[in-house]
Formats: sequence, C-alpha cells, structure tokens
Amino acid sequence: MEKNKRYNLTLLALIGFFLLVAPVIAHADWGFSMGDDGYNPGRTTHYDNIKKIEFFIPSVPQNAGITWSGQGVTDLSSGWSATKINPAYVLATGPKVGSLYWDVLFSGTAPSEFRLDYLVYTNNKTKPVYAISMTIVNGVPNFSQGSGWVALDPKHLPDYNRNPVPLPPTVWLLGAGLVGAFVFRKKMAG
Repeated sequence: MEKNKRYNLTLLALIGFFLLVAPVIAHADWGFSMGDDGYNPGRTTHYDNIKKIEFFIPSVPQNAGITWSGQGVTDLSSGWSATKINPAYVLATGPKVGSLYWDVLFSGTAPSEFRLDYLVYTNNKTKPVYAISMTIVNGVPNFSQGSGWVALDPKHLPDYNRNPVPLPPTVWLLGAGLVGAFVFRKKMAG
C-alpha cells in the first residue's frame, strides 16, 4: 500500500513538472537591435522632434503565433519608455529626439520570415510622419531599402489593433470573491 502511494505521488509530480515547469524551461525569446535616424524613407526630411513610435506585429499569415516578450521594446534612449498594450502592439514615448535606437524582443523561436511595422510621430501629431514595414528573415532584419524594408503611406495604413488586453474574467471573479470574503468577515466580527 505504501509503495502504491509513493508511485502515485511520483507519477503526479512528473505530470505536474511536464505540464507546469517544462514549458517555461523550453520557452526561448529572441530579438535584435535596431533604430531610426529620423530621416523619412526618401531621406528628404530629417525629423529632430520624434516623440512617439508605435510598433506592430501585423495580422498577416507569416506572423501567426508571434508575440512580444516582456515589454517588447527595451534599451531605448534616456527618458524614453515602452509599454506593451497588447500582444501585437508596443507604444514607445519620450522627449523629442532626432534619432532613436532600441532592442525588440519576441516570444518563442524565430520564424523563417515575419513582418514588423513601426510608425514614427513628431510632437503631438495624431498621424505618423512616416511608417516602415520590415521583413525579418530567420530572426535577422535586413536594413536594405526595397528588399528588407519598405515605406508605408501614412495616409493609408493597415487597420492596426491598438486595443488594450482586457482583464480576464478570472481576475474579476477573484476580486469579487475577495471583496465578498472581506464583507463576510466584517459581518461575522461585528
């Protein structure tokens, strides 16, 4: 009987390890460094007042399953910060700059090819002054215009998802349960 309990406990521990711990250990992130020198794609205008950059993993077939890891965009210039709004959208803001460099981080393993778009804003403009769509091959960006990146028309951009991720219903249930427990305890004590 004791031997059976030990066997069941060992089996349960192994199942728990493979369901909970192994996926975390097997998870790998990847990324690369890049930046923007403040010139529009035609290199006719230099913007020294960049205030905001939006980064998107567009909804296209080759991007299936790709999401940001952690903040998504890190190691920005001084005073700049990035916020992951949803699994496909990161917003970076900061003081006016003429050029900016950053690291991008993604979850999982690098696909053979995927697309990354970023939109550059100046001052308090609501429309980007220019937009870039990059093709990343085997986790490495190609910085050659035409083959590695193309300019997007800021007036005719894809419909990017800018919606924040809502709190899951379990969080609301947990909150309601905690409030209920607090009220019940107060009622029992008083």
